[in-house]
Amino acid sequence: MNISITIMISFVIVCMYWAIKAGRGKNENMEEWALGGRGMGAIVTFFLLAGEFFTAFSLTGLVGLAYNSGIATLYIMTYISIGCVLGYFLLPKIRRYSKEHNLMSQGDFFEKKYTSPFLGKLITVVGVVAIVPMIVMALKGLGLIVSVASYGVISSTTAIWIGSIIVVIYTLISGLHGSSRVALIKDILTFGVLLFLGLYLPFHYHDGVGSMIKNISEVKPQVLFFPDAGLSLVWFISTIILMALGVYIWPHTFLSTYAAKSDKALRKNTILMPLYSLMQLFSCFIGLAAILTIPNLSGAESDLALIQLVFQTFDPWVVGLIGAAGLLASLVPCSVMLITIGSMITSNIYVQLKPNTSARKQMNIARYFAIIAAIISLYLSLNSSGALVLLQLISYNFIIQLFPALIFSLLKTNFVTKQGAIAGIVVGISIALISAATGTTIATLFPNLPSFILDINNGLYMLIINAIITIVVSLLPQKAASENNSLERGII
Repeated sequence: MNISITIMISFVIVCMYWAIKAGRGKNENMEEWALGGRGMGAIVTFFLLAGEFFTAFSLTGLVGLAYNSGIATLYIMTYISIGCVLGYFLLPKIRRYSKEHNLMSQGDFFEKKYTSPFLGKLITVVGVVAIVPMIVMALKGLGLIVSVASYGVISSTTAIWIGSIIVVIYTLISGLHGSSRVALIKDILTFGVLLFLGLYLPFHYHDGVGSMIKNISEVKPQVLFFPDAGLSLVWFISTIILMALGVYIWPHTFLSTYAAKSDKALRKNTILMPLYSLMQLFSCFIGLAAILTIPNLSGAESDLALIQLVFQTFDPWVVGLIGAAGLLASLVPCSVMLITIGSMITSNIYVQLKPNTSARKQMNIARYFAIIAAIISLYLSLNSSGALVLLQLISYNFIIQLFPALIFSLLKTNFVTKQGAIAGIVVGISIALISAATGTTIATLFPNLPSFILDINNGLYMLIINAIITIVVSLLPQKAASENNSLERGII
């Protein structure tokens, strides 16, 4: 067995032990298993929420994006920082409301705010559809990194199988207690790896970051400037706006927010997170360093830029650390998302069909749904298809459609009705589906418009239409609202 595999296995064993130990004797009911008893302090909450932003993508896709697109990659750092400003005000309100009403899922929040079981079910379906592709991407990233880091000894398929089994075992046993503890190890290791490589590689191959940028400007200057069309400055700004609004709208983010011990813990989190997002900058440095060092990567090969640089620069034990970081960076988000899916379906669908279900049985039912979600994700990971690509394309545009209903629900006087919220979400999702399935965009519908209009992120247009529909339907006469009430009761 080579040293890289030994290192990866060692980290997995340590993390499994710590995760299981953290949850032992604490998961007696749904609240403990899914929310950690709502007792997560500032440090644990920080790493738990950070784990949702920093996955294996930071080691693969982000480096490849910097390799191919250069400066446009900085949108990731920017939107996270701006989104944290929004989170500073939103998250404490969400946490207090969840504790006051003993909420267990994101669907519970919307259902309670708008007094609509149907809306809760709709949110649950949207959330599950949006999360599953994220799990699939994490598993595929895990398979890629582990396979390469093991020098081909472990195939990608085998790595995905092993990773799926590991995450299911410690998720079922330890719940959010275990995920939060493993997040601590994962983030320290991942940040350490990226910090070291992001500084060492530019100096090792190019005598510093400044010298590297200068050399790139002579060989591939286009990656240092925004083009006039496409990934232009307009696209950059509009994408930042769209992504910043959606930073804390994901169902698993709600779960982590519910689990926080206090408002102070959440505020500390949002204050520190922009500094933490600097980790993404080091991923960009690695991608830029690879432009000159490994100049002939194309397509999906660019995702391997980091690992190939490490191969030709360091001994196998360093490769093993990269593999361990990638492995943990996939397992933690997968665990939290599986817990989220299980708790959402149980709370918003199963319990409403069987309201007398005990708290302990709810926890066990949630575990069953988490297993089902893991099996589906494993299957999709091993059998990618056009349908999966479609889901990946619409995942973010799906979840962002919840933003107008969320913002209006937090107003002191919310004029938006449940009919308006439902209509806005359904219309927004429908447009996202049509756009992904047919390739329809503003550019294809109106190709003669100025480029500064065509380059606006299409998701922003969808969100604007959603908000307009939400407001208009909410202001309809009460007679129409009454008819919609009857329709909802019929559906339920």
